[in-house]
Amino acid sequence: MKVFAWIGISLLILVAAYCLVVFAFSSYVSSPGSYNATAYNSKLSNQYYKQDGKVIYVLDGNFFQVGGTEVAGADPDTFTVIDKFYAKDSNNIYYNGEPVAGVSPGSVTSVALGFDKKAVDTGYLISNEKVFCYGEVIAGADAESFLYLHGSYSMDKDYLYHYIDNKTPLTTKPAAISRANDRYIRHGEQVLYLGKVISHDASSFNIIDDEYAKDALHVYSNGDFVEGMVPEGFTVISPYYRKDKNQAYYFNTPIPDSDPASFKVLNNAVSKDKSNVYYNGYIVENKKPLEVARSEADDLQKLWKWRALHLNATTVILVPSDDVTDITNDYYVYNNEVYSRAEKLAGINPEDVIVLDENDKAFVRIDDQVFYYGTVISGADPKTFTVISNRFSKDASHVYWSEHRVTDANPATFEYKDNLYAGENEAGEYVLKMAEY
Repeated sequence: MKVFAWIGISLLILVAAYCLVVFAFSSYVSSPGSYNATAYNSKLSNQYYKQDGKVIYVLDGNFFQVGGTEVAGADPDTFTVIDKFYAKDSNNIYYNGEPVAGVSPGSVTSVALGFDKKAVDTGYLISNEKVFCYGEVIAGADAESFLYLHGSYSMDKDYLYHYIDNKTPLTTKPAAISRANDRYIRHGEQVLYLGKVISHDASSFNIIDDEYAKDALHVYSNGDFVEGMVPEGFTVISPYYRKDKNQAYYFNTPIPDSDPASFKVLNNAVSKDKSNVYYNGYIVENKKPLEVARSEADDLQKLWKWRALHLNATTVILVPSDDVTDITNDYYVYNNEVYSRAEKLAGINPEDVIVLDENDKAFVRIDDQVFYYGTVISGADPKTFTVISNRFSKDASHVYWSEHRVTDANPATFEYKDNLYAGENEAGEYVLKMAEY
């Protein structure tokens, strides 16, 4: 036992020594000093340096991975740092190493702070009676009354701003929301998320966690209300599952026929209630709740051992992976029956699925329809259909890009060229285009 203990200690020492060497090397090659560079003011910013008589901008000071870029036209002798992002010389003000138009280095004022009194490096600056946010002017902002609030929110005497181009007429003093991150702000009875009004009922608005919030009418996920989800009984069960008074959800997708009162999460993939077992939010037709305890659920989660085959939009079966044969990445065979990613193909035999391109196996013919990665190519004639490239195909009447018909291509004269593709025009039609590199 002592021998094994010493071996273990020796291995730990070797690992620790290796980590120290890697850390030391990383620190050395990332250090400005290794590149003959000196920070202008390392207490304010790690992004501006003097190197070989030039002003150098380095994102977060990472010389090794990012490298430095010369600040074009900057005067190294008069160059000074304002904060992490902004700097100036005798001629210009710079934001992230780029000159800011419409400012004067002799007229620089930091913005006043609103309810975030500890904010530093806000990205805001006042010069020549103009307000700048992240190096761009906030058109029409009143410099005299301007306040930085938090996140990308600010205000003056007339407007509440988010970034530079989203403003809301000011009717009352904005306020932070308890337990909310800085993507939210309250403006009277309005609640804004990233500058967009999402609720007109701030009095009932509550933050649930960093993703979810609710008011009297809706549940919100990252600022968007979730269709069908209700605030009554809403709770986040786990990183993958939620529920309200009506049903359970896999992320924000309703789990069909689920019973919230008896719903139980077994692991990230498998859950159950009094009536059904669920796999990633789909009903498992061939498993019963009494059959699946936590240990069985952990086994069913092993992707190398089990496959979920879709019977329809809401239901799957879990079958041994070894019993499934892949025709393509979109079509499978189990018990001599064919399944797509979305459903069981009734009446279709394995030999009915004809792969039209052996390399990518993207194009498939089934009966009188042609599919591109499982999506039907509407109107394609299976009798004259041919594959041209990994995305182009044609029949006697049309040329296709993926599953889309190309309206300006003639199948009789079409020739594929490198960098040729098809994209949507303003009318929603797919037309030929040439990629530029």
